Amino acid sequence: MLAMALVILAIQAGEPTCHTADSRVEGLIAAKAAELQGQEYCQFRLYHTIDDVDADGRDDFLVVFAVEALGGGGNDHVQYLAAFSSRRGWRPVLVKVGERSVRNITGVAVEDGVIVLTTADRLPGDAMCCPSGDGELRYQLKSGQLLRAAPGRPTTR
Repeated sequence: MLAMALVILAIQAGEPTCHTADSRVEGLIAAKAAELQGQEYCQFRLYHTIDDVDADGRDDFLVVFAVEALGGGGNDHVQYLAAFSSRRGWRPVLVKVGERSVRNITGVAVEDGVIVLTTADRLPGDAMCCPSGDGELRYQLKSGQLLRAAPGRPTTR
């Protein structure tokens, strides 16, 4: 009986996906991709959900995602940080944080309420595809906005 129930659940669930079950997250990302007339690939998202960034004592939800332009024949992309704050009723705040030929976001963490994005930064002489600098961006969620907390500095690897 248990085996039959598991088979039925597996059939109903469909194929595995990297999309979240939350329509707010998926809706925001789909809307940004449509606005930019691009494509988002969920397997390249970065999530962070275990820290409080709005100082209300509850963990918040962070996601970094990229939208790749479909037209123009290039491999152009733009990355965004979205913060879904418990204090703001889970309404997202969005900021552009990376793009091809400037920087790529490679990690997301929170330190004492500050969002820390680890970056691969393009240095002089780097090919557009291959940034060789390490850096970071820091943001704080204040007054319903994601504000830069301190500039990141690229360094040679």
